[in-house]
Order: sequence, then structure tokens, then C-alpha cells
Amino acid sequence: MTIPRPVAMPAEERSIRVGAAAVVVAGYCINDRGRLDACDLCSRACHANAITIGLADPVVDASLCVGCGACVPACPAGALEIGGFDVAAVPGAVVQGDTARLACAASGQDGAGLVACHKMTDARLLAAIYAAGAGEIVILGTENCADCPGGDARPALAEAVQTLGKWFGEDAPKVVFAAVAEAGGASRPGGAVERRHFLRGAFRALAPEPAAAPAPPMPDFDDPVFDDDSDGAPARPVPYQALLAAARARLPFRPNSPAGATGRSIGAACSGCMACAELCPTGALGDASGAVGGGYLRQVSFDATLCTNCTLCQKICPMTAITARALRGTEAASARRAVLFARAEQVCTTCGGLFAAVPDGPRLCPGCENDKHMDDDWMDMLSG
Repeated sequence: MTIPRPVAMPAEERSIRVGAAAVVVAGYCINDRGRLDACDLCSRACHANAITIGLADPVVDASLCVGCGACVPACPAGALEIGGFDVAAVPGAVVQGDTARLACAASGQDGAGLVACHKMTDARLLAAIYAAGAGEIVILGTENCADCPGGDARPALAEAVQTLGKWFGEDAPKVVFAAVAEAGGASRPGGAVERRHFLRGAFRALAPEPAAAPAPPMPDFDDPVFDDDSDGAPARPVPYQALLAAARARLPFRPNSPAGATGRSIGAACSGCMACAELCPTGALGDASGAVGGGYLRQVSFDATLCTNCTLCQKICPMTAITARALRGTEAASARRAVLFARAEQVCTTCGGLFAAVPDGPRLCPGCENDKHMDDDWMDMLSG
């Protein structure tokens, strides 16, 4: 498959600023949205132990964070950012002709700061660089990884390259690891400074600490599973996943093989509570309900290009009606929004509330149906 070769950006436009520390975007952590202990990927990615997680947004200890950004691609909800860093700008900034040169900030390479650390260089970013025209991707700065206070990025890079092989097979781009000196890069001023001291300063000196932005209103609900009036932050695409989705049609994914996307199915056990659609952080699941033929149809839609497989929908579903599967082939992975669940509302004969009734099922809402079963069990126990 031939990858299109775009015109390289002028050198003066290839500068990407990165901030000094990870920033929490309030209201997107799946633990916070679901009020459950569902995910610890950011803290596991943080070698500095700077991230504390719980049943709310993660907390980043600025005195410990080195700004390596490993938590950014690790978070499936996009709840962590590096101030000033825009992953969507990287492919256009690093590709020159049919080669890309990607440096970490601590390397001292001209144009450094394209990523704070190569732990931010995951398979989705490398695939987008490939789609931007780079048949060869040169990774600069890994010679410093062993001593870097930002942590060793080489395991993450090895995993990313392995994923490219799974996706593209023999058509995968050539990934070359080169020292800055070998690549002919200019070093930073003050090159005589001892390496360990230089690296410790590099992460902190790239840019001023970003100003704190006003936090959006926090979710105001106690039971996210059955509350239809949740106040959480609005869903938004995760930048890394959106980057891959935009590039997917130009990439040579192997036929009938995983294409970096997951699907969702909703089974007949679904009660139509709509929690999955309301709490999905990326907008992959959405509420498509509306009036139909004089009635009201509850509908849950799904966009495969937005799903990061955060698994929140599965964890909060009270009926365990949602299943996930890897999507194979570009066509399936690129499928846009379609309805997964549709059911007409009915009035509960006991409480008078509206619910999405199973066809030919009981005319009781799930709550009243559960109460009825409990009453029946209690009466059976008394009569027994």
C-alpha cells in the first residue's frame, strides 16, 4: 500500500511547546464519572509515584511530577494533559519528505520538545506519523533513557513498535533508534554541563507552568447508574484516539486483523437506564432517544472511532448487558455512529414511572420488578 506524501512544513512551524507537569482535566476520569474504583492506568504509568487515584479525579503531586507525560496516552478518558502539548500537531511537525525525526525534550536536539518523553510516543502516534508520509521514523534521544529522571522510555517504545507490527505486518514503517550526535543534531547551549544535572533540569525548563484553568462543575449525583440528570463534564474525543481515527483510512492495516479499535454490543438484558450513554467520557456511546410515532424511543448509539475501551460502560451497567470486542479490519474500525439499542418507553403499572420495557416482558420498571421479587421471596420464606 502506498502512503501519501504530504508537503513538509516549514522549519519555523515545526516547534511544539510542551509544559512542565501533568494537568488533570476535571470530570473525565472514569473513576470520577462512575464513582467507582475502575482504573489505575495513569498511576501505573507514572514511575515518579506522583499520581494518587480514588473515586474522584486523580491528583497530581507537582513536587514529584517530572512532566514526562507517560500518563497522557495511558489515560483512556483523556483526563490528563501536558500543558501546551497538542499530539495532533506532531505528525506535521516531524515529517520531512518520507522521513520523520521525533525527539524527546531532554535530548537537547534542535526542535526538541516534540514530545516531553518518548513514553508519550505510543503506537497511535507512530501510526499517524506513518500516515503523514514517513516510511522511516527516526527516534532520537533514547541513549539518555537509562539515566533520565523522566524514566526509561525504551519499554514503551518497544511495545509501540510491536503493536505496529501486529497492525501492519510487513507494511509497518521502519523505526530507527538513533543518538542525537549520530543524527547530526545540534546540542543545547552549555553542553559541558554534566549530563545527569542537565536532564534533571530539562523537563522543568521547557516552558513556564501553565496557569490553572477554572475547574468545570463537578458531577452532582449519588447514583450514576439510575440518575438521568447527571451533571458530569460533557463527553469529548481523546486526542490520541482521534489522531489514529483520522489517519486510519491511509494506513495499511492487515486484512481481518485488529485495527486499533473496539466495538460494543448491548444485549436483551439492557434496562434502558441510559447510564452508559450519559457517562461515556469520549462520546463513543451516546443518547439518541427521541419521539417516534406518538411515543418515545430510548436509543443508545455507538461510534467506534471514539471508543478507547475504557470499559466504564461495562462496569456501571446494572444489568451487565454490554460486551466488548476487538474490531478487525479498517472498515469495522472506521464505522461511524449507529444505534445499538432501541426500545419504546412504557408506564410502570406500579409506580407510574417511565421505563424501557422488554417486548412481551413485565409492565413493571426494574425497580418495582426487583421489589416484587423480594416481596415474593419474603412471603415464600414466611409460608415455608
